[in-house]
Amino acid sequence: MEIMNTTILIIGVVKKDNQVLLRKKLPGAGPYKELWYLFGGKIELEKEAPEEIIQKTIKEQAGIDVKMTQRFGWDTEIKPNEQGVETFYLYLDTLCEYISGELKPGPGIFYLEWADIEKLREYKLNPPSKKLFRRIGYLKD
Repeated sequence: MEIMNTTILIIGVVKKDNQVLLRKKLPGAGPYKELWYLFGGKIELEKEAPEEIIQKTIKEQAGIDVKMTQRFGWDTEIKPNEQGVETFYLYLDTLCEYISGELKPGPGIFYLEWADIEKLREYKLNPPSKKLFRRIGYLKD
């Protein structure tokens, strides 16, 4: 039996009032091209705590400070990674509260936007983000 590559990511839904922060990667960047994403940081075992990873990731990608306030649970997905290798992804989903700072796109980020929760269906979201928003009641079919 062949062992599949595995990646563990901590995902942050950044909330400010009745809005959530979304990001778009640079044009043509995958794996989900031209779609809106949540924020995620890769967990390297025995390095930083997940809370520190998501705070650091959001600071680097969006220029703002957040505090993790809730754990939503987890989800999984199998898809090719950036090198095209079939990979098992484990997502640890969290809610993060906006604390301070001005939005500033970091490396690899094309655009940042505060989206009204009640208007999320108008955004072309990547499948994992859409699934999480449905699970927590922010997106209804």
